[in-house]
Amino acid sequence: MKESRKTRFVRWIAVCVALVLGVGMCSGLPASAAYENTYTNTGNQRADIVAVARTQIGYHEGSLEGTTNGSNNYTKYNVWNGKIEGGYRYAWCHAFVSWCANQAGIGTDIVPKTAGTSTGRSFFVNQGTYRQSAANGGNYVPQAGDIIYYGSGSSPSHVGIVSDCDGSTVYTIEGNYSNKVGTRAINLSNSYIIGYGVPNYKGVNPNPNPPTNLSITSNDGKYKVGDTVTFTFSYSNATEVYIPIDVNGERKYFIDVSGKSSYTCSFDTPGIYGYFLYAKNSAGEASTVQDYKQFRVDNSAPVNLTASTDKNSYAVGEQVTFSFSYDNAVRVAIPIDYNGKRMDFIDVTGKNTYTCSFDKAGTYGYFLYAENACGESTAEYKQFTVQDSAPSNLSIFTDKSYYMIGETVTFSFTSENATRLAIPLDYNGKRADFIDVTGKDTYTCTFNKAGTYGYFLYAENACGESSTVLDYKEIRVYDTLPGDLNADNTLTTADAVLLQNYLLNAATLTADQQQAADLNADGVVNALDLALLRQKLA
Repeated sequence: MKESRKTRFVRWIAVCVALVLGVGMCSGLPASAAYENTYTNTGNQRADIVAVARTQIGYHEGSLEGTTNGSNNYTKYNVWNGKIEGGYRYAWCHAFVSWCANQAGIGTDIVPKTAGTSTGRSFFVNQGTYRQSAANGGNYVPQAGDIIYYGSGSSPSHVGIVSDCDGSTVYTIEGNYSNKVGTRAINLSNSYIIGYGVPNYKGVNPNPNPPTNLSITSNDGKYKVGDTVTFTFSYSNATEVYIPIDVNGERKYFIDVSGKSSYTCSFDTPGIYGYFLYAKNSAGEASTVQDYKQFRVDNSAPVNLTASTDKNSYAVGEQVTFSFSYDNAVRVAIPIDYNGKRMDFIDVTGKNTYTCSFDKAGTYGYFLYAENACGESTAEYKQFTVQDSAPSNLSIFTDKSYYMIGETVTFSFTSENATRLAIPLDYNGKRADFIDVTGKDTYTCTFNKAGTYGYFLYAENACGESSTVLDYKEIRVYDTLPGDLNADNTLTTADAVLLQNYLLNAATLTADQQQAADLNADGVVNALDLALLRQKLA
């Protein structure tokens, strides 16, 4: 049966419609199959935007499907964003970021819908959620879901989405990266990074972990009252940051430094200042209190300096202990001289004793040195000796061998390498005194009792002791002048004549005269005493 023209026309129309619909369906398949967002949002917006971006890696500009290797900026992201200057062919890096945010269910009050990197950056700056990069003086460590801006200074030229960060390298997914959606790994300190937008995402704790990477220092350890003190600090993942400051052990300040990396101030009260960094977020808190640090603020140079050694003589290799004290010092040292020349400058800051030994014999001088921001001070210069042998070359003598009661007796002596020197003194054979003459070469005294006085020189140092006991000496002290028989306090020939007459039995002597006549103190008056008297007269 022949078909009517009307029937054939209807069938022809149906075929054409089918062909058009078929072509349309076929042309739509790649758009739904290639680079389709197949991710199902979880409500964790920070994670969702990254997951959406991952589904687009490899998308190439040039067609809606993203499968054509074009270079004309034509993308589905720009079509979604809208025409600019009547077309869709414009730089699409931020349109990609905005499209991913939209696909993740994130509102424009959190991530703006824009193709302009400057507009995007300004959005976060105005919200107070923009963080400077390390190259621009910041210390923020980005998290997955942050928006990373590239460029120079405060002028962005490119943007991407942070997918991860290990503390030194940040990993990103970026649109318009070599004309496609690609990934990048870049060092946090790279000057190409200018900063980060940190969106106020919903449905997720923005700080899943307490703050980390806390550190703080001051620019010096010593200050005068009124000096500028600069604290420099860094931290990661903190919403609130403070510097607690103690003065002489008591908490005086709790300074809010949130969002900063340095803080400058001055102090008008002298004392010891302690500080640390404290940070917190919704997940917890952290601090550097275990690395508690201190500095001094002073209004005068150090005072009350003293220094001493445990003794003043040592053997080579023996331990020498210095003890010292001071107030208001931030640096303390012991300068040490050896035989008059500076040999060392020992830092003893924070200590009150110091122990060492010396391997060379000689004289060592020392004192305490202290300083702070107001000036420096020193203590009295002192000395000690280090010996490698006992004292030597000892000698001692008096200016004569007999004296009257009350007459001045002068002992003269010499020694080498002695740190202690003494004159042991006997009276009529018994020890009567032990006279310390350290540091002297003469000693003068008088005696108020007549009799025989014996003496020698004693010396010691860290290596041992020595004496002249084998050259023990004696002097006699009289209450009357030996040989002055007529008691006129002068030896004359009259005394000799009287003694001679006594020996010839031509004269008699009283007991006092006999004592004066016994010049050699042997208890007997005889011709030997007469000979001694004539010798004195001669």
